[in-house]
Amino acid sequence: MEAMTRSNLTLENRQSLSVTGIKKVRTTEPNQVVAVLDNCMILVSGSNLSVENLSIKEGILEVSGNINGIRYTNNRTKRFSVKNMFR
Repeated sequence: MEAMTRSNLTLENRQSLSVTGIKKVRTTEPNQVVAVLDNCMILVSGSNLSVENLSIKEGILEVSGNINGIRYTNNRTKRFSVKNMFR
């Protein structure tokens, strides 16, 4: 069994987000960023989102913009939609 990578999340003033432990990024759009961690996915929602730094090798993702929400899911293959986010 493969050891899980440690993940940290830092949010500053809802404008700057840093996440470690990133394995893959699925979507980068102005209103959402979806990334894969070891055992889950993370959805960052907001407006004017921009990926400032991405290093899969180091497992780092940095996002700036107006961050309105951060959501985790236990299912790595689940597809996100804005409709499902507000259930």
